[in-house]
Amino acid sequence: MATQTPERPGPDDLVTLNRAATVTRLVSGVFHELNNALQVIGGTAELLQDMPGLPDTVIKGLQRIHGQNARAASAISEVMTFARQRTDARGRVNVRDVATRAVGLRSYAISRSRLAIAFNPPTDGQVSVDGSATLLQQAVLNLIVNAEQALAGRSDGSIHVAMELPQGWVVLRVSDNGPGVDPAVADRMFEPFVTTKAREEASGLGLAVARQIAERHGGTLTLDVRGAGACFALRLPAAQTG
Repeated sequence: MATQTPERPGPDDLVTLNRAATVTRLVSGVFHELNNALQVIGGTAELLQDMPGLPDTVIKGLQRIHGQNARAASAISEVMTFARQRTDARGRVNVRDVATRAVGLRSYAISRSRLAIAFNPPTDGQVSVDGSATLLQQAVLNLIVNAEQALAGRSDGSIHVAMELPQGWVVLRVSDNGPGVDPAVADRMFEPFVTTKAREEASGLGLAVARQIAERHGGTLTLDVRGAGACFALRLPAAQTG
């Protein structure tokens, strides 16, 4: 069997990769500074709570500051952990853990947008696949962000992440109660740069990249028609046991 030689990246590809690497370094530095500032804010708020004679309203306000500060610090920590992971590292991956981390990464932004997200994973069963945890987490994140964008501006928007474990497969579904997918573009949803959203909101790459990651792991990503809203199903072959 003849082997194919991978295409060499062109000049535009190299520029894009270089810019992405530069942005990653800049974001890493910014996050480091933000984390330092959050530690000061959180520590100060905690110390002020112990001052005698403070009104209850002030104490409650300081407690809220401390709590929200902890949430922000946790979100930054999760993002930095994700950014440092290698995409070429492969092994046994627990999809339940991957989905839990992805939901955690987006929870703060989702709550800020007045949306809701729910994830009730199975407590037993075969939830592991063979592959890259970083890439699979990226695929799940892309599906969640896609649902967020579909729900933009809604006050009753909700996202539901669910896992199913049919024999030999691990299936992760991300659904929303948004307007659904326009039939005119349903057949092209997974093509690069195809999007129904405003250009400033979406690049049109999220679903295309997620499907590519699924196929790279021997799986599929499909749009499931299930009543109102949209539902995307990520199907991955379960890891062999024994």
